[in-house]
Order: sequence, then C-alpha cells, then structure tokens
Amino acid sequence: MSLATKRQGLFVDLLEQSRAVYESCDALQAFDSWPTDLRFIDQAPVPVPAIRQLALWTAENEFHAATQAILPFGNWQQNYLESDVGYGFLQDYGYIELYGPTGHFHSSSHRSYVGYWGRGLYYPWHKHEAEEMYCVISGAAYFESEGEAPVELGPGGTRIHKSWQPHAMTCRSRPVLTLILWRGSGLDGRAQMIGGPVPTRITGC
Repeated sequence: MSLATKRQGLFVDLLEQSRAVYESCDALQAFDSWPTDLRFIDQAPVPVPAIRQLALWTAENEFHAATQAILPFGNWQQNYLESDVGYGFLQDYGYIELYGPTGHFHSSSHRSYVGYWGRGLYYPWHKHEAEEMYCVISGAAYFESEGEAPVELGPGGTRIHKSWQPHAMTCRSRPVLTLILWRGSGLDGRAQMIGGPVPTRITGC
C-alpha cells in the first residue's frame, strides 16, 4: 500500500466517524445537510505544536482515535497571529478543514472543521459571517455567546453561533476536541478577533 493510499484511507475513516456523529445528533442534522459533492484532496501535511498534546490524549471514542490517526498527515491550521492571541494560545490550538472549499475533502457548498483546544485555554471573543455549530467530541468547554446564557458542554453537547454573533470559549480542567459545521454566507471567510490580546490561561484551572 502506498503512503498516499494509506493517507486517504485514514481520512476516509475520519470522515465516516464524522458522519456517524452527524447521524446520531439531531441538532447537527437540523443545522445543515450532509454534503453530496465530497472529493478527497491529498494535501501536504502541515503540523502545529498542539498535535503533540492531542497525540498523548487517551482516545475517548472512535472519532477521537480517527483524529489521532491523521495527526501526522493533516493540513493543520491556525487562524490567528501571535499578536492576536499570544504565544501560549498558538501552542495549544489547531484545526483541520475536514471538508469544504479548501478541505481534505472538497465541497463547494458545505464546510466542516475538526478543532482542538488545550486544557486551561481561553479562546477570546471573536465573530464571523458564517453560522456555526460546535459539537463536542471529547473533553469539555465553557461556551459564551452574546445575548445567550453561557453553558459548559461535554461529549455530544452542541452550540450554535449566529452570523456575526460574538462568542468565546474556555477550556477549564480538560482539553476539548470538536466537530464544527459552518453554513450560509461567508464560508470562505475567517473569524475576526474582538479587542486585543488577552491572557490565555485561566487562573485556578
């Protein structure tokens, strides 16, 4: 088996685990349909520091294990600069675009990410045009959204962010692994930070 074939098989497994989560979650299904135009793109691997932490995190489910399997092959991304969020944040955070316009699986009309944030990390207030739904896969996080009550979510928990609705997230005693769906206008857009740099560690976590 060639390395390219192995990579594709691992990403297909992650996509299948993503679909299994999607099909088991009414909120995800109500948020967006499953794309029918997916085509695998063999992208060049790009690492981020946080994949070392994710590799050491004992897998809590099949999606988690499938994510760990693609760690060395993922086109890992970070949407922010050190001047936006600080050095520590960039050591503990990263995501891949699972499917979408520039994803490991191309889709012209849908977008999904797999994202990781480390224990004790504060994801500052930000906003974006596309509507967004988080689904927690492993770990837990505290979600805040303008105009809504904050909530801490564990595996299976979901949270919707409306278009341009400011929101933030805090990982307390555990890291978090998430499946994220985007829909609507702005699929090609990026998140915008609100305000300047903030502390990236939460006292007492």
